[in-house]
Amino acid sequence: MATATAQAPKADHFHRWRIDEPNGPVSVGVCKECGVTKQFKNWLQDGDFITNEEHRSAA
Repeated sequence: MATATAQAPKADHFHRWRIDEPNGPVSVGVCKECGVTKQFKNWLQDGDFITNEEHRSAA
């Protein structure tokens, strides 16, 4: 779940996020280059995990 603000990001750089400390389900990040904001999840869903066996079979 990542939501950018209406402010259009510059296309001439990679975002360098400064993310707030975890406090609730999301933390706000601000790009050091252009100031655009984005929300970052503070948790992983069950589908975000991969077991060791899945990792070995994917190699």
